[in-house]
Amino acid sequence: MLGNPKFDYGDKVKFEIDGKTKVGTIEIIDAYGTFFYKEDVSYDIMVEEENTFYKHIAEKFVEKA
Repeated sequence: MLGNPKFDYGDKVKFEIDGKTKVGTIEIIDAYGTFFYKEDVSYDIMVEEENTFYKHIAEKFVEKA
């Protein structure tokens, strides 16, 4: 919910990108959305095994790992 993130910094979560499930940790929380997507909370998630930072993943696509 906008302004009330479901997840916190360091939480281990999973999400899907291009049909593949990724598992990572929450690094940044955009509690009030982003400049282009103000409808929902979004997260920046670090997937260590890929050394990749996924940005602006909407909360509706994120679940607890």
